Amino acid sequence: MPDFADFFLDQAEASAHVQFVYDLAAGRLVFINAAYEQVFRGTKGLVKAELPDLLQRLHPDDRAYLAHYWALWQQGQPANEVEVRLLHEGQPHQWFCLTPSYQQDAKGRVLLGGSLRDVSVMKRYQENADLFNSRKNATLEILSHDLSGAFILVQQIAEFLREEVTSPLASRVPDMLGVLETTSRDSVKMIRELINLEFLTSANTDLKVDRVDVGAVLRVPLDQLQTGQRVLGHAFTYTLPTEPIYANLDVNKFTQVLINLVGNALKFTPDAGHVTVHIEPGPGVVRIQVVDDGIGIPLAMQPYLFERFTKARRPGLRGEPTTGLGLALCKTIVEWHHGHLFVVSQPDQGSTFTIEIPRAETVDTPVSAGAAQVLG
Repeated sequence: MPDFADFFLDQAEASAHVQFVYDLAAGRLVFINAAYEQVFRGTKGLVKAELPDLLQRLHPDDRAYLAHYWALWQQGQPANEVEVRLLHEGQPHQWFCLTPSYQQDAKGRVLLGGSLRDVSVMKRYQENADLFNSRKNATLEILSHDLSGAFILVQQIAEFLREEVTSPLASRVPDMLGVLETTSRDSVKMIRELINLEFLTSANTDLKVDRVDVGAVLRVPLDQLQTGQRVLGHAFTYTLPTEPIYANLDVNKFTQVLINLVGNALKFTPDAGHVTVHIEPGPGVVRIQVVDDGIGIPLAMQPYLFERFTKARRPGLRGEPTTGLGLALCKTIVEWHHGHLFVVSQPDQGSTFTIEIPRAETVDTPVSAGAAQVLG
């Protein structure tokens, strides 16, 4: 009968990923494969002496995060993959995905094994894709608002002229003004349908969650919206937390939720009004608020705001159409992130939409404690 232990040992040694086994009771590494030398530029036989330096090179925001999960793995808790960053002076940091494995061997030893994969290329690709999508979606919202406003103005002028101007008999002017009205109305509808389709398409894709600094990833669309505030005709401002706060997000979907809420605020805020976004830490959560000083929401409508095809839907102040799906999708996406979306509003006093999502698991564990667990 083949020796499966030798077979898997050979497989581990041949792997391009770092494979290790740690004896929890003895507090020491009992196995690490040759990939350690290729990936970390270390010496396999000196790994115990080199570990403290590797741990010190962990990104400061990832140290307590890793120590938290290491403590859970030691207790045999369900294994979660974690992604951490290793710093390199003067170079981009390296991303690693750690996949743990917990078991007892035939001698009763409790072993914690794992695989470390360098996922830097994939992470940078994802970051660039998220950056592109964030800018694209914010730009689409700005253009939608600008173009819709222009077409609505043309429609209103055509309606005014048709009612106020007397045309000679057999004149084609009334028909031409009617075409202008219809074309403008259809153009506004088409623009909003394009934005809604983009949102619906994103919402129907699988959730791709990463642990991210919320302020850092949402700064991109917020900057774009602020750059476009002259086009939007409103004063748009935002505030970010002074320190990084992490949450597990699908960046593309969550960005579209934020842009959708800002777009709604713009629709129901008069020209020269104010829209503000606040991102801040709360007890165990990240809190995002979209605040406007617009016309507010009638109290009778508020219980139905987040229903699909809600009867609370109404056109914007400039005639922008609505499908009644936007807020329902926003709520669904927030709930996919184990969060909550709610609103506080008074007629003629503006509205505040608040999102609260759980912060990514961290504990105030100093790196020395995590290192002590690894090094024994």
